[in-house]
Amino acid sequence: MIRRRGGPNESRAEPNNISNDDDDQRTKRGRESIGFRHWIIFVLTVAIVYAGVVALHRKMPAVRDASSFDEFSEQRARVLLKQLTALGPRPSGSANLEEKAFGMIQDRIEKVRSVVKDIGVNRFESDVQRPSGCFDLKFLSSFTLCYHKITNIVVRVGPKKGPSGNSLLLNCHFDTMPDTPGATDDAVACTILMDVLEVLSHSKTELQNDVVFLFNGAEENFLQAAHGFINQHPWRHDIRAFINLEGTGSGGREILFQAGPGNSWLLQTYLENAPHPFCSVLAQEIFQSGIIPSDTDFRIFRDYGRISGLDIAYTKNGWFYHTEFDEEWRIEAGAIQRAGENVLAVVRAILASPYLEKPATFDEENRWVFYDVVGLFTVYYSVSVGKMINYFACFATYLLVFLRIRKGFYSVGDLSAAFKHHIVALIAMIVTMLVIIAFVVQFDLVMCWYKMPEIVGALYVLPMLIAGAIVHSHYADNNRIRNVEMVQYDTILLSFASILLLMTAYNLSSAFYVLNNLILPVFKDVIIWSLGLFGVIRRVTPRVLFFTQLFCFLPTFVFAAYAISQCVDFFVPVMGRLGNAINPEFIMGPIGLVIASSFILFVNNLFYISRRMNYIIRVLFAIFALFILVLLTTKVGNPYEYSDENPRLRRIIALHANRTIYDFEGSPTQKDNALFVHSLDYRGASDLPSHSFLQGSSAPNCTGVVDEYCRMPYYTAIHELFPPEQSLWVPVPSPVVIPYPIELKLVSRQVQGNNLNLTFEIRGGYDKMSLHVTPLNDYDLLSWSFTDIDIEEFGRRQTYFVFMTYGHEAPEVRRFWILLEHRNGAAPDPEKQENLELSVATHYAHGIHQDTETLRQLRAMISSRRQIPEQAVGWWRWGITMVGGRSEIVVKLF
Repeated sequence: MIRRRGGPNESRAEPNNISNDDDDQRTKRGRESIGFRHWIIFVLTVAIVYAGVVALHRKMPAVRDASSFDEFSEQRARVLLKQLTALGPRPSGSANLEEKAFGMIQDRIEKVRSVVKDIGVNRFESDVQRPSGCFDLKFLSSFTLCYHKITNIVVRVGPKKGPSGNSLLLNCHFDTMPDTPGATDDAVACTILMDVLEVLSHSKTELQNDVVFLFNGAEENFLQAAHGFINQHPWRHDIRAFINLEGTGSGGREILFQAGPGNSWLLQTYLENAPHPFCSVLAQEIFQSGIIPSDTDFRIFRDYGRISGLDIAYTKNGWFYHTEFDEEWRIEAGAIQRAGENVLAVVRAILASPYLEKPATFDEENRWVFYDVVGLFTVYYSVSVGKMINYFACFATYLLVFLRIRKGFYSVGDLSAAFKHHIVALIAMIVTMLVIIAFVVQFDLVMCWYKMPEIVGALYVLPMLIAGAIVHSHYADNNRIRNVEMVQYDTILLSFASILLLMTAYNLSSAFYVLNNLILPVFKDVIIWSLGLFGVIRRVTPRVLFFTQLFCFLPTFVFAAYAISQCVDFFVPVMGRLGNAINPEFIMGPIGLVIASSFILFVNNLFYISRRMNYIIRVLFAIFALFILVLLTTKVGNPYEYSDENPRLRRIIALHANRTIYDFEGSPTQKDNALFVHSLDYRGASDLPSHSFLQGSSAPNCTGVVDEYCRMPYYTAIHELFPPEQSLWVPVPSPVVIPYPIELKLVSRQVQGNNLNLTFEIRGGYDKMSLHVTPLNDYDLLSWSFTDIDIEEFGRRQTYFVFMTYGHEAPEVRRFWILLEHRNGAAPDPEKQENLELSVATHYAHGIHQDTETLRQLRAMISSRRQIPEQAVGWWRWGITMVGGRSEIVVKLF
């Protein structure tokens, strides 16, 4: 018979197999319990697993040369990528986009046209679209977008006989944010699609269906070009599915992070055909929850085109996203090859799929649980099957515990006591987390992990591990539970099973992650029994339990390491652009808590069959104390640091602006010019380095200002993340020379019962313009000429924001009307009191009109001083990257 031995009064077999002598049990624990070297083995195992996962995560395929058009070639794709990024920033409306980049893409398209014509197997069509329109968007805030003659380049390739009526749309955008060359966001996607187009054009086999390539020129204007295409282009009616390529970092492995709606066949095609899969339904659920401050054209094709699709993006090195450092050379060799091979394989499979003709119902719910295993292969199964597996795993766990209670291995009271241990340990870790956050805030260490994500582990995970270990060690040293290791282990299983049950009940497909933590560990005793049956072990010692548990949790460690590496790599850079509304320590702290509590949950039962943990805890505490000393006395904890290879910089927006405010009579009451500065991370504008351009006497005074944007020239509607009170309005001596001054004119004012209709006309301004529409004196917005706005769905606001742009051609005049409704019956005489405040701001974000002398000086200082932070204490604050431009805002009362 196999006997199980453990800590004091503890056995994992029948009670009559174990001595009741306490002294004998203490002797056995001292001689057979796991010790320091076993914990070293445990840590080394986890480290090896993590290193292996990271190595696989970074592995890239070999780059193919340009000699063959049978397969995708990164070498070919990089030629166009270098040409596009060499142009520099390419905002919509700029000459770099509307003329130069446009010409480069058109030249490549004409060469493809010649190839298709020479081979004579397929059909080739191209079009240049210049759409105009308006739509409402809920992203960061609710606001309205209007565009005029922006640029889309559209290509369609299909069977020679004519359109099949079933098209696959491939989308990228070749515009950029101001001040960034946009290599990964999103020039690289356009070069990938261009090479896919060239490979398909060289095919000597007729395509079964059409492929539409959309090179859109106004994605960074909040998805405007995609909206113009899917609402106005005649080819839109045949599109049955789409693939959108994006970037929020620089290179690395591209991840499929959204699929659907009605994604069953489309997602399955990716999972079965992508040679280098990287995908997760967990990433999909996180992104679609809205906690990530980004959006893609996926939203437009889904919401306005009612089409199912795949959303794929690069996410590595998010520090470079939307900065001057998003350069071609930073995309490592193989990253483009990998994405191109995936896209080409999936495109070929979709074109041959019978489902393209009869795609899944758009309103169909997500039918798949899907994820890849460290990029080696994918696992996917239907949600219904997943629910069955999840519920079965929960049932098996509960049944196991029930049978053990029934056989007398332990009691319900023993389980309750063990759960008390877990709760106390969790409380101790939460308290530790809050103490660390308070320490970080008190010593001005907010975002100290920004340039070095590994600090999150030392700062948050390590002390919470110590706190959890202290609690369980205390209970292990004072144990009164029979078969305590078994009880503790079964509470681990019960915890996972309960979480799994809850997530499954709430239809969360990401419950697979918890299932993978449960499915092998629940068979631990079966494995031990099998080892005894075949004579591998003669009795169950603590060491047998240790090594068996290590084996059972290896898959868990793999998935945990994979998730942690992705989570930290993604979330740390995002904190640099999350704004001032949320202290990022309250995001990174809980992430550390999840990691630490999961680790403690995995191993807490081993504390009860281990020798006293005092020495290990003292060692861990000494390591933590040494880390804190280093953090306080060196520059390790400085959030920002510049280097050519790895710039980790604070992002700021600096607008040199003129502001003119008029009263109800039309007379100017205030004229000023200043630098409008806000920092995109939580440290805020008040933490900027000391300099007259960056230090105002105080935050903007918004007292008595009804406009939510405080009459500030916000580029877009981001005031909720970056409130005016956290920005700077720094007066400067020189006014801004405005090439195209804003002229705002009231054309007509009509009263209709309790409604007031105001018609306006705007002349001047540049290709980026914004309106702040603020009803006054008991008036509410009822409707306007921009969109068929549904106020209840849109959300009633104090100030309505309209972002207006143009691309290829400027409108001569912008004319619009606004209809207001008075809340209290008949409208008062509109000639006698103000009823609406209207602010009009314009931004010069590219070309010769972008910079002023003040901005050029500021750029030069930032560029030079961020390279020499050792020159003075605190100069690390010059670790800045800047987006800038000149601006004008005019405020009038009507």
